[in-house]
Amino acid sequence: MKKYSDIIIIYNPNSTGASEKLARAMQTKLQTANPEQKVTLAPTKRAQHATELAYKLAKKSSHPLIISASGDGGYHEVVNGLMRAQAEGAQPVAGLLPAGNANDHFHNLHKGDFVEAVTNGKEHRIDVLKLTATRHGQPFERYAHSYIGMGLTSKVSRELNKTRLKRFKEALIVAKGLWRLKPVHLEIGGEVSEYDSIIFSNVNRMSKVFLLSKETKMDDGKFEVTAILRRDKFKLITAMLKASTTGLGSATQTDSFAFQTVKPTLVQLDGEVTKIDARTTANVTLEPRALHCIV
Repeated sequence: MKKYSDIIIIYNPNSTGASEKLARAMQTKLQTANPEQKVTLAPTKRAQHATELAYKLAKKSSHPLIISASGDGGYHEVVNGLMRAQAEGAQPVAGLLPAGNANDHFHNLHKGDFVEAVTNGKEHRIDVLKLTATRHGQPFERYAHSYIGMGLTSKVSRELNKTRLKRFKEALIVAKGLWRLKPVHLEIGGEVSEYDSIIFSNVNRMSKVFLLSKETKMDDGKFEVTAILRRDKFKLITAMLKASTTGLGSATQTDSFAFQTVKPTLVQLDGEVTKIDARTTANVTLEPRALHCIV
């Protein structure tokens, strides 16, 4: 039985991972399991092209399933395209084939066989994080399906997500990040503080290494804030070691968080790193159950 107006798999033909291979294999499996359902492939051509593709495809069809064969970063692009289209009245459903290194979103949400989930219409609505700030002097708005991070985590995660790594190499990247770390200066509640790391999350684990919170749920209308104030290197190393077992520390729950940057600041949204302006007033909010996705 045909459940979607279209099924499209977006993939990166130049990916260092298995994006194209996974996309083509899934196209065959879905087409075999659902003969009445047309399944097409949509390759990306450049950075951020997945956002444009997802938006146009979602607007073009009445109720499409748009699947990203990617890691967290590629899926981040697709989700932003779908959220924009949805705000304009589209009714897309998202899907993910994990082709990255960390795949935080997939491991936190997806269970069972993907083809079976599509065939049976096994769908769920989850919360989506949103960051508003300024970048290059212009308003900046971006969604995140899993987390928004600044400080150590944004620098280390950028390296961890580049390739498939073994545990020793992961530990080496974390160690180098600790050694070179410069704190993030943020003004929160009128007071400027230095942070080694601050993370707003909708998942319980980040980049395979950092356990954030065991209580996290992706559809409870709240996100977790995990903040580590600046500390000496030995205490920070202890905290990072602890992060792989019991977590980074006590997280607070909220549905909104405001801060002001002091300097131009790197921010990681899922797997993508960008820089927001100095002296920008930034807000992290939540769009409750805004993303309709296959689980």
